[in-house]
Amino acid sequence: MKLPTIILTIIALYLSAFFSHAIFLQKTVYGDGIFYYSWLRSVVVDHDVNFTNDYAHFHVTQPTDTKDAPGNKYSIGPAELWSPAYLSVHTMLHGDGWGLPYQLAVGFTSVLAALFGLAMTSRFIKKSPGVTGITILLIAGATNLVFYGSLDAVNSHALSFFAAATFVALLTSPSIEWVAVGVFLGVLSSIRLQDAVFVILIFPYWKKIRWLPLLGGFAIAMLPQLFAWYALYGSLANPYLTGGEHFDFLHPHILGVLFSPTNGLLLWTPIVAVGIYGLMLKWRTYWSYIAVFVAELLIVASWSTWWQGASVSGRMFVSTLPIIAIGLSTVIEILYRKRLIRGILPLLAGAFCLINAMGIFYYLFTN
Repeated sequence: MKLPTIILTIIALYLSAFFSHAIFLQKTVYGDGIFYYSWLRSVVVDHDVNFTNDYAHFHVTQPTDTKDAPGNKYSIGPAELWSPAYLSVHTMLHGDGWGLPYQLAVGFTSVLAALFGLAMTSRFIKKSPGVTGITILLIAGATNLVFYGSLDAVNSHALSFFAAATFVALLTSPSIEWVAVGVFLGVLSSIRLQDAVFVILIFPYWKKIRWLPLLGGFAIAMLPQLFAWYALYGSLANPYLTGGEHFDFLHPHILGVLFSPTNGLLLWTPIVAVGIYGLMLKWRTYWSYIAVFVAELLIVASWSTWWQGASVSGRMFVSTLPIIAIGLSTVIEILYRKRLIRGILPLLAGAFCLINAMGIFYYLFTN
């Protein structure tokens, strides 16, 4: 299967899955997506950050902020990225901000972000079209990106994948624009703060860094999140931590995160293990990528809700999939050199995608 065919197949799969799921449910906003979405609707429609009516509409609650109004510990990064599509719909409809057209607009944005992230990933893995095609097919179909990039699109994860892929692409380009690198590190951090550890990828470029543009770009992207925290809580402290959640780095649940029957990352998406193996094969080249994955693993495993709630595989690792793709392409490239194996690689990729699809269907019908 040629690369253009693979890409078109992925686009068709993601878009059809998103729209069919949204039309069937008559909504795209639910779960944690309610809180990310409420930042956008409240600011655009109500011109405030009081989420009382938003939470009442969705029948959810949150602990109060310093003004005895419902707080919102969830980041504003997703709302920022959704805002162009949302504002376009609101300009046309002037509605209450909750209707299906609004929800489709933000969900569609996330689907496009996931697809764009795959396109960026295909560029920086820098392998032959055959190797690249199989790698992208596996990342798109054999990981939880297919779930969070199409079915549960109104969430942070598809956007995290997009921001991470763009950050890596900028950092590995022949001519590094340090302002853009800083901006996307800030965007990545403002979507999910744990992903600030992607700064480790900058370390190999230590002698080339232009600090003022890098830090300036990062500050520009992160300032809205700091203002949001201060507006709600009168502090720049992370509301997750001030709200009682915590880390226990001395007792991380690493085995549970990786192999839990409920949503263990490697148990549910074994192709990730192949990607990690590929990174280890060239650890001298990819040590910073390995370090990012290990840092993410330690953060998630040490978190007070390390099981990640309702999750298809390890949802907090979606941002690491561009890194996994690099290792995965290394393994596929080795296999691709063997003529006999090359012929069955598409079948193996299809098998991994089928196993992943079965896991997603199991999740959908048991949760």
